[in-house]
Amino acid sequence: MKPLHLLIPLGLLLINALESNAQILDRIERKVKNRVDRKVDKTIDKGLDKAEKGIDDATAPKKDKPLKSNGGVQTASPVTTIDSRYDFIAGEKVLFSDDLTADKIGDFPSRWNTNGSGEVVTLNGQPEKWLKIPHNTITYPEINKVLPENFTIEFDLFYPEGNTRPPITFGFSENANPVKNKLAYKKLFYFRIDHVKNLVGSSTSIYSGREDNKSYPVNSMANKPVRVSISVNKTRIRLYLEQEKVFDLPRGFEPTILRSNFHFRAAEILPAAKESFFIGNLRVAEGSVDFRSRLLAGEKVSTTAILFDVNAASIKPQSYGIIREIGMILQENKEMHLNITGHTDSDGPDNANLELSRRRADAIKTALKKQYGIDLSRLQTEGKGESAPVADNNTTSGKAENRRVEFIATPAAGL
Repeated sequence: MKPLHLLIPLGLLLINALESNAQILDRIERKVKNRVDRKVDKTIDKGLDKAEKGIDDATAPKKDKPLKSNGGVQTASPVTTIDSRYDFIAGEKVLFSDDLTADKIGDFPSRWNTNGSGEVVTLNGQPEKWLKIPHNTITYPEINKVLPENFTIEFDLFYPEGNTRPPITFGFSENANPVKNKLAYKKLFYFRIDHVKNLVGSSTSIYSGREDNKSYPVNSMANKPVRVSISVNKTRIRLYLEQEKVFDLPRGFEPTILRSNFHFRAAEILPAAKESFFIGNLRVAEGSVDFRSRLLAGEKVSTTAILFDVNAASIKPQSYGIIREIGMILQENKEMHLNITGHTDSDGPDNANLELSRRRADAIKTALKKQYGIDLSRLQTEGKGESAPVADNNTTSGKAENRRVEFIATPAAGL
């Protein structure tokens, strides 16, 4: 093997002619070592990047696959199976809606209040924004109105695995401002996700303020977004996690008292919880549409309760209850045909919104065919994009009202 100094180009030796051979050899050895170290570091970094990506993929919020190209034709993502028992239908008139897009990362959101701290964050590098709710903190949206007798509340919930997070509480009180006037000694109704160890050591507890604990695999739902839906019809209150109905309490709610406030609370525990929980995409709406009677009467029915992924035609799971209702109506009325029209808000280019509204209408058509066997000849679709707004596109709530789908039923095709 040749000595290292013989491998150095002649020009470099001439430039450094004044240096001693010992100095040259010393510099050569350092350069060789540095280059080897850089190579090793690069290899290690690649391995760490791969491992880190695997961790992020495992803990990142799951999203539907993007639209795929099929010979130049855009096709929607596969429709997730709709649970036939899922009967949640979101309220129609939006009272409060916030996806936190108007707030900066690190700030507390402008339309909320708290008695502690909190901030808007992102998780696992995903674009969606979340509101962080740390230990011993009450946080609530400033709806600024008494909730009606019939309403629905929906939000995304994300919490870490383990016993270092606080108990997660969300519910109602007679106190319109729990920051100014504390919740102690006030009438409350709440749901609480806790961490109770059973004999095999797994955390499986959720309970309401009116009922004993129910076994529920809360740890299996950690580290991923969970859609929480609440339906209140006078005294009846129902809680859904994803497509599962966890509670159905016919006389659990006191409508004359508990409609002043909806809040989230990270309960105080000792020692103080190290982790926080996170919420996002809150939607509060009044009542629900009676699809059956209105469709059978031939009326146009408009709904904002069918939701899609951002800039995509993938139907969100919380929309399945209303699609189920429409599918069953069509199954029971074999001669009925249905026109489906998609609408968007004004964000983005006009042409893109027009195409998006068409694809969203087509996605509903595909779901009705796949899940309920409705013949495609009975379903007609169109998209109108942003051309027919029903509310102000300069507000978050107005945009939520404009992102809607309209249905008109006819007894026979073309009539």
